[in-house]
Amino acid sequence: MKRIAAAILGLAALGVSACSTIAPVDVTQNVTLPTGLAAQAQDADWQVTEINVLVPDTLTVSEANGIKPRADIVWREDPLGNRHEQVQAVVQEAMAFALAPLTEDGTTPITVELELTRFHALTERTRYTIGGEHEIEFIFTVRHADTGEALTGPIPVDLTFRALGGSRALEAEAQGIYQRDRIQSQIAGWARAEFGLSTRPTELLF
Repeated sequence: MKRIAAAILGLAALGVSACSTIAPVDVTQNVTLPTGLAAQAQDADWQVTEINVLVPDTLTVSEANGIKPRADIVWREDPLGNRHEQVQAVVQEAMAFALAPLTEDGTTPITVELELTRFHALTERTRYTIGGEHEIEFIFTVRHADTGEALTGPIPVDLTFRALGGSRALEAEAQGIYQRDRIQSQIAGWARAEFGLSTRPTELLF
């Protein structure tokens, strides 16, 4: 959690630095928000009791160091291992961080469900040359925690945004900001906007 906060602050600093060429993460890139969800969350006084990030075993994985491997999951910032579990942890951590203010109070218990359909970060070859896009796509559903009834969704969400490449990637890494940090910042920023947290008292800074 602390790493996400540090990364967000680092991204904010990069955005206001006159000498930096790295743009801050724009959490509105390619994102379509369901109309009225923030108001619904506030009117119904939602309390997040559980966040479920699902990564189906059917999603394909590639370890090829090409420009853009043909696979659903491309992830390199953890040691070689179970990529499904690794990307689940990346998304889970970002969502838990973003929605923390909604876990303490509320009269309507809900579960938040994200089923990943694509998690495509950059290969080493692409990151240190031409750059590309972080493709983060999932199906989003909010359910009543007691009944399982869908209160909103399932809704497809696309958080794809521009990834850094070449010298810009190296500059970010020199300041401790990696692909994980930018992806988690994108996810957390979307979640905060989605649930109307941008104006609530919170320790999160964007």
